[in-house]
Amino acid sequence: MKDEELAIFNVSGNYGNYQIKVGPLDEKTNSRSVEINGKVHHLFINNNHVEPLPSHDEVKNNLRGTVIMNEVSLHLFDKDGEGESVVIEKEDTDGAHARQHINLAGEAGEKMLHECEKTGQLAKETYQIVQNDILKSIVNRK
Repeated sequence: MKDEELAIFNVSGNYGNYQIKVGPLDEKTNSRSVEINGKVHHLFINNNHVEPLPSHDEVKNNLRGTVIMNEVSLHLFDKDGEGESVVIEKEDTDGAHARQHINLAGEAGEKMLHECEKTGQLAKETYQIVQNDILKSIVNRK
């Protein structure tokens, strides 16, 4: 890829579909920005941790204590392309937002969800999940 080029590609992963934009080289930082837009089918929040699939114990307990997020819209922007942090500029459009929540944790679930969204943990952990999904999809494609 040439320094001034912008690359855009689409990936269908196990957990969702994504459009990835890799920006031109920033000569000051010698890095490229990465922007991911897309949707994740489901995310599960339990014990203040975000996962793409519920654990065996969660399934065994009928997902009690879990918040299920359906049809999660993504707009994740990593200005340095380091793969470790996302920038949330506008909370209503940036990050991860579910079309529907199924709260099987009661009041504790509301607190977990609010805390994950407020602290940026939801966006950060979703970014890690999406990165892994994209990389696995690319590797399995070969």
